[in-house]
Amino acid sequence: MNRLIIKALGPLIILVFTTCASHRGVYIVDLTTKESPSETELILTATDPVPYQDMKLGSPPSIIIRFPENRVFSSDIDELVINKGGVKKIKYEYSQSEGESRYQLNFMIVELSQDLPYKISNSGSSIIIRIENPKQSSVVSPKEQINIELPVQVKDESLSTQLGYLIGPEDVLSIEVWNHPDISRDVIVNHEGEIRLPPAKINMSVMGLNTSQLEEKLVETLSKFLIEPVVFVTIKEYNSHRVIALGETAIGMYTLKRPTTLVEFLGQIGGPTENADTSRIRLIKKDGTIFTYNINDLINISQKRDPVFVSGGDTVYVPPIVMNKIYILGEVNSPKVLEFKEKLTLVEAIAKAGGYTGNAITRSIVVIRGELGSHKGMRLNLSRVLKKGDIAQNIELKPGDIVYVPRTFIADVERFLRIVGAPITWYFWYLR
Repeated sequence: MNRLIIKALGPLIILVFTTCASHRGVYIVDLTTKESPSETELILTATDPVPYQDMKLGSPPSIIIRFPENRVFSSDIDELVINKGGVKKIKYEYSQSEGESRYQLNFMIVELSQDLPYKISNSGSSIIIRIENPKQSSVVSPKEQINIELPVQVKDESLSTQLGYLIGPEDVLSIEVWNHPDISRDVIVNHEGEIRLPPAKINMSVMGLNTSQLEEKLVETLSKFLIEPVVFVTIKEYNSHRVIALGETAIGMYTLKRPTTLVEFLGQIGGPTENADTSRIRLIKKDGTIFTYNINDLINISQKRDPVFVSGGDTVYVPPIVMNKIYILGEVNSPKVLEFKEKLTLVEAIAKAGGYTGNAITRSIVVIRGELGSHKGMRLNLSRVLKKGDIAQNIELKPGDIVYVPRTFIADVERFLRIVGAPITWYFWYLR
């Protein structure tokens, strides 16, 4: 038995001895932007050179900078709204150990205004991201902008469809007050659902209004300062009603521009794949409530009862017919999706992912089991397998398992599953 244990653990034990036991922290000290007519440049400066991996997402268009090896820290993790060239905003995925004032960065997410070419290079201890600016037409008046841009914004949708869209946080609105360019401007709806028009000192709640209702509300408010104001409101960017699609379909984050049924949503993103189990499609609501639907039933009886709608914050999960994959994520040297073909243990799976990094907390590995929305987690101590030969901790994995190797100790697994939903989604996109 001892020989079998040693044989099974051999690749991982070798990796442990060849991995550096600790890493000196690297700190982000500055993030600056430079804009030229042709490109926007982001310069991320650290105390030392920072190894990184980059990838591009299509929906929403974003550049993901991942820090897989070094312990990269920052004291500032606020989301930055840039709105320069092709760059909309920058945000971070991070963790923080109890009692520490610094934040450990896992990802930097650069959200773009549209799908744009980019190049990344190193210069000393800086990472330089050069993003090509979107091509712009010649400058026109605000009124002409509305007439020209509206068909592009709503594409083949009618104006009445746009007027039915309910405004929410992070939407960008174009507000034009006729003959008052000092008040007219683009505004971003904040997280409380409010907008601000500084020249008129207006602070107004717009949550749940459509453009027609907001125009009426602005006319009523501006009438206190102006004579018979004429107000036009259009939605420049739809950002508040986003739905995540996972599983056997086109994985991504999609923005709803009108009331959309579950059947319509799946059709718009290309539908389920050939390997999808369409009889168990899950709609996971923002509050965590889970509904399971047979897509054929929804299509056949859609005229006999109220249709099922998707809304902002929902996740649509299309399960495979057979869950035959295992995901190895987190602090491993080579995150992988493994085809499940035969017996596979926890140690063997981590070894296939290149072993764990020097940042890994091996006594707090979490195995997530079950389908998305109803999964459970178990914490395992890999250190006891390596040091004491505790084979009870070296469990056999099952198809569909997610092995997550953390960089901080996880005391409460249930709380961990609630908190890491978004980061694990990013991992799924990264590994797809």
